[in-house]
Amino acid sequence: MRIGDFRLPQSAIGFYAGTGMKLSIDNAYIRMRGRWRVKYLFISDSGSFDLTVSRLSISEAIGMTRDNTGRPAVHSASCTANVGNLNIRFHGGASWLYNLFSSSLEKPIHSSLNQQICPKVSGAINGLEQSLKTMKISSRVDKYAEIEYSLVNPIAITNTFMDLDFKGEFYSVAQHKEPPFKPLPISLSKQADRMMYLGISDFFANSAGFAYYGAGALQVNITDDMIPPKYPIRLNTSSFSGFAPRIAKLYPNMLMLMHLHASREPVLKATPGNLTIQAFGALDTFAILPNSSLAPLFVLDISASVSAEVAIAQMKLTGSLNLNSLRLSLAHSDVGPFKVASLQGLLNFVLKLVVLPKVNERLAQGFPLPSVDHLIFINPLLKVDQDFLVIATDLHYGS
Repeated sequence: MRIGDFRLPQSAIGFYAGTGMKLSIDNAYIRMRGRWRVKYLFISDSGSFDLTVSRLSISEAIGMTRDNTGRPAVHSASCTANVGNLNIRFHGGASWLYNLFSSSLEKPIHSSLNQQICPKVSGAINGLEQSLKTMKISSRVDKYAEIEYSLVNPIAITNTFMDLDFKGEFYSVAQHKEPPFKPLPISLSKQADRMMYLGISDFFANSAGFAYYGAGALQVNITDDMIPPKYPIRLNTSSFSGFAPRIAKLYPNMLMLMHLHASREPVLKATPGNLTIQAFGALDTFAILPNSSLAPLFVLDISASVSAEVAIAQMKLTGSLNLNSLRLSLAHSDVGPFKVASLQGLLNFVLKLVVLPKVNERLAQGFPLPSVDHLIFINPLLKVDQDFLVIATDLHYGS
């Protein structure tokens, strides 16, 4: 048999409060054409037939729950189906004879279709359930961190929308340790001009800071070869003699190394239209001796304010940082006291041209968002609200 015409003039899918989704099809029409053949003793005959099904209706309730792995799960909650009319006509051979008894064939076929439609629909839903089982609830980001996306609450369903609460938390690969802060609740607007609204709280970013800080990833060494050749101040003791005169006397004409590291995890704060990060660190400076060993010079405490911009690319949340302000204080000196303010311009330059590009290179690679295979965002819009970021998007499911 081959289907030649298939029509769904009335079909709808929507939310079903307390259950999941409801699919309804009314007045569907199917026309099929096929071949028939009879062989009995010395009788052999063959031909074609046309079969039409009209006024077909199906009502299917799809239950949605959370399974024991933290993934969304679906099942067939209820199903009804009814074939209104069924007609079969034979062509060729002794069709004139078979058509006299076509009504006797139509009744069992009609009954069989009524019995088989709901199991077939349930089978299709089971196929969707298998697809949901492929949904990633954890994703390795790099050698330091991974993200968990499991559902943390039962799915809440009304007749107009569905709420899913995903975890959205970074963990150090070496140790799953909860941060000393808790996520704030997210209250999304009641807008309905997009198919999905995804709220990402401050907690998502701050758990990343906690994980990377705990893994020892928030550090970088800065050497003279990272400074652009045309920049007049070099990372050597001669250049720094203008800031701290004893440096050149103790270690004449030697290259220097700066070790910048976080002193605690950075903190991101979302306010309407703005994402700001407060970072705290220390800058340890050394003279590189002729035998390649390091001689400590001084340590600066650093507090920086950084603004963040975010975007979505290939189902990942990407970002970039810009330096707003920088504060320095002298924590320790092995070369005597000196005015830290004189280093402000140099450190601003080093952060903007050396440190932030390295961070932005990592942020540009993105962090995966919770998704199902073959499901992509269409024309996503991003908005920063108080304590969280909102992604408003349409969805497309394709192979």
